[in-house]
Amino acid sequence: MQYIVTKKEMKTIDAYTTEKIGIPAAVLMERAALAVAAQVELVNEHKGRVLVVVESGNNGGDGLAVARILMQRGYCVDVLYIGGVKNISEQFEIQKNILHKLGVRFRKSISNKVYAVIVDGIFGVGLSRKIEDPQKKVIETLNQMDAVKVAIDIPSGIDGTTGEILGTAFRADYTVTFGPKKLGMFFLDGIDYCGKIVCADVGFPSEAIDYVKPMIYAYDNSDMDKLPKRYDNSHKGMYGRVAVIAGSKNMSGAAFLCGKAAYSTGAGLVKIYTHESNRMILQSQLPEAIMMTYQDYEGALACIEDAMQWATVIVVGPGLGMDTTSERMLYELLMNAEVPLVVDADALNILSENMELAATSSVQMIMTPHMKEMSRLVKKKIPEIAENRFEIAKNFAKRLGVVLVLKDAKSIVTDGGNRTYINLAGNNGMSTGGSGDVLSGIIAGMIAGGLPLSEAARMGTYVHCQAGDYAAAKKGKYAMLASDIISCLGEVMQG
Repeated sequence: MQYIVTKKEMKTIDAYTTEKIGIPAAVLMERAALAVAAQVELVNEHKGRVLVVVESGNNGGDGLAVARILMQRGYCVDVLYIGGVKNISEQFEIQKNILHKLGVRFRKSISNKVYAVIVDGIFGVGLSRKIEDPQKKVIETLNQMDAVKVAIDIPSGIDGTTGEILGTAFRADYTVTFGPKKLGMFFLDGIDYCGKIVCADVGFPSEAIDYVKPMIYAYDNSDMDKLPKRYDNSHKGMYGRVAVIAGSKNMSGAAFLCGKAAYSTGAGLVKIYTHESNRMILQSQLPEAIMMTYQDYEGALACIEDAMQWATVIVVGPGLGMDTTSERMLYELLMNAEVPLVVDADALNILSENMELAATSSVQMIMTPHMKEMSRLVKKKIPEIAENRFEIAKNFAKRLGVVLVLKDAKSIVTDGGNRTYINLAGNNGMSTGGSGDVLSGIIAGMIAGGLPLSEAARMGTYVHCQAGDYAAAKKGKYAMLASDIISCLGEVMQG
């Protein structure tokens, strides 16, 4: 597990480390500079000229230390000190004096020289105002230059908490960040402006992070031991029964993807409840699945009754449609089911027109809306949700007593408690039809395997995106399909 921090939390971690623990700021700065210098060397194997651009804060002090280290290692380095900020930090002044004693002169403007690497040490995580000239003009010029761009801690101009651009921002190919990753790296423009994120351990002690108790966390490969347990002395009945209520007339794809994902996650049995028109294609695509179909209203209700008696977890919604029959099917589940529900897609859209139904239901639920579906559920515009996603998601889950998986480029999971899970795995190749259907099947498979709902939502989201990363590596982000995610689940879950 890893913590993801806001800029306020990072400031507290930094202060606790230096003031309470007593690790000198100069020590942290030197270790940070060594990490950035190592990254510059990694991307600049031919030792091309390096431009380091700084302002007068601690981020600029890091930049000056980077310049010194690279010079000592034989690199040609130019240092551009913008000088548009009146306040000069103590650590910047120390580093500036060191360079002056070494005979280094600062540039006041960008030269026409060809640079292999540009290092951004202008502003750090603490920036909270919009960037204006002269820094704005410099950053926009740097973005146009043909060089590998490396940001120190976070690209200048990216809000460390929200990811929004503060006036303008440095577009990095690599960001070397210190200690925990920053929340703003994973939302809005932060995703694209950070490039590849490299984490450097510069010496923040665990005591400082424990003192802050960050509210947001993510999984990594060390968390794979949270997968549902399997036993040698076992049979299919021990790994749960997943009912998939999905697919409308001549619309079988969502039901197939959801059902196969549940099986591929370890579910003992999967039973698909769908329109009769889908029977033949589903039986040929997924012969392992049991099937029960309907042609009319009465048949649909008979399917719901059967699912509630048969299943240990029910997925409802993928490709279901939003007609009167679908509405009644969902109503019966919410009012009468005694097993957990994974509510997705059309079921969420039906609920958005009758939120009282969700509020009065006593069924355990995981809801998996994407941003547009969430917009319908909370009656807010997507930009408003994006700006306040953690608060809105937490309040929604708490109010309805559900586990919420809010799907986006970086999905979050909350049960309304103080701490929120964020999924950092995944890639843009997963932005393809059917990916959400696969996720709902994976989560259901996790519940069938014995995980509590909140853990199933977190682990299911993580495994889903890890499989997406495997699929992208094999097929490429342009060519991968939702079914490719399913085909990679085995590799992910075997470790």
